[in-house]
Amino acid sequence: MVATPATQKYAIKQIIGKQAKATVIPSSWPLILILAMQAAISIIMLHNTAFQDEALYLYAGQQIFHHWMGGPAPLDRYVYYFSGYPDVYPVIGGVLDMIGGLELARGFSLLCMMGVNTIIYYSTLKFFQRPAAIFASATYASLGTVLFVSRLATFDALCLFLIALATGIAFHVSTSRHPWLTIMIGPLLVLAVFAKYAGMLFVLPVLAILVCCSLAFQGWWRMLLRLFMAIVALVARLAVAYYFMNKLAFHAIDGATTNRTALIEKSPQELFIYVLQMGGIVYAAALVGLVLVFFRYPRLRLIALLLFASSWLVPAYHIYKHEGVSIDKHLAFGLFFAVPLAGGALAWVSGYIPHMFHNSHGRYWLAGLSVVLLVSTLGIQQSQRIYASWANTSDLSYALHTQMRDGSGHFLVEDIEVARYDAKDSTQAWQWNGVYFFYYPKTGLIGDEALTQAINDRYFTIVELSFNYQPSAARSIALKMATSRNYDLIDKVLFRNSFGTGYFYLWRSATEPGHGNFKKVSQVKV
Repeated sequence: MVATPATQKYAIKQIIGKQAKATVIPSSWPLILILAMQAAISIIMLHNTAFQDEALYLYAGQQIFHHWMGGPAPLDRYVYYFSGYPDVYPVIGGVLDMIGGLELARGFSLLCMMGVNTIIYYSTLKFFQRPAAIFASATYASLGTVLFVSRLATFDALCLFLIALATGIAFHVSTSRHPWLTIMIGPLLVLAVFAKYAGMLFVLPVLAILVCCSLAFQGWWRMLLRLFMAIVALVARLAVAYYFMNKLAFHAIDGATTNRTALIEKSPQELFIYVLQMGGIVYAAALVGLVLVFFRYPRLRLIALLLFASSWLVPAYHIYKHEGVSIDKHLAFGLFFAVPLAGGALAWVSGYIPHMFHNSHGRYWLAGLSVVLLVSTLGIQQSQRIYASWANTSDLSYALHTQMRDGSGHFLVEDIEVARYDAKDSTQAWQWNGVYFFYYPKTGLIGDEALTQAINDRYFTIVELSFNYQPSAARSIALKMATSRNYDLIDKVLFRNSFGTGYFYLWRSATEPGHGNFKKVSQVKV
């Protein structure tokens, strides 16, 4: 049988297809194993009830979603103080929570972080050899901050995934003759900022990566074309977002990000030491990788320098602000930029990249593996410590469920975010009041004076205080209840957190005014 041009073309396609499958499958299986390890460690090792932020965002997202479906508007103005736009992640997390509970919402964060790790693998593979990509991905999957964010239903994982995706596209279009994917970088960066306003810190680094990589592999004119496309798409998406967004969000951006006041103030020395404890091995390896690039890959020098500098933006921000809050989560953002260099360094140490001491391919792979195992051991310990830093509220939830009724009574609760989230199946939003900014509808009073009058009137059916999140306000409320003698101390629930042990105290309105059993603040551990 004589082969026609059509049959020859078909045969060539079959051969190419088989070759592509043969190369894709072997190059992907290490990544699959690493992602499986990341997921297994996160799910098996990290267990706790909802964190305060998780409870707040998921509860808010469900309220917003119900409002979209025709329900009542949320009572709280979340857009005024959330550190991300309420209509983005909270709605996603809230809907997932309604479908499958907290674990499904946390599963979405794990999926996002696995996506980040996939982008690290293929981005590192693009500039270094395959062993460097494996080392980079395995190291990132083992970090304590990454494992923590992988099991936290907050803004962070989605924001980081969008930043990573924009960065991965910047790498891809810089080495491709087809620039059209560049138009996706701008919208992804805008969406990342809306997912969490701290994402603004990485807009310029991603654009700078696009510029440096395009200049190295495409030349000036193609670099300018890609930059122009990215900026036009960015500005256009910003204009659309600005038109539709609630302008109250600018107050949240100012208060939560650009002009943030430190909630837990720490010295620069303390924060720098903590950064080294959480990611010092990766930063040291990245520095070696930076030196390696300068000697072996002249074309990549500017890119490597940019990655290393970008990885220090998060530590620099926290050190400048003296802010200890959220540094555990935010380090995952900075280390995303550092691990490709660290992977190159570990591949070099292992012998996969020849150097002056030896030229044996992979002979010293145990050296690189030992570093990854060290990072993994420390990472598991660190993530478990962070994940156990807040109190388990299972017993508190049970105690509250025995006292609260749907649509009956008002509650004054210090740990409102978690308690309200746990009791969302048996209470209504209007029943809940926090210890700050209380408005007393019967009198129109606000603040401390309103609380005093409400306690004297036995307005609250249930009061919960732990003297933990808002200790000064809790002490003031306890004193008001003791003075009024309008409340019975009915239960105290033991809890443990990173600060030690304490109690969730529960009060119920006394049967008769002035005859409550709570008469002295000394009855509780303040």
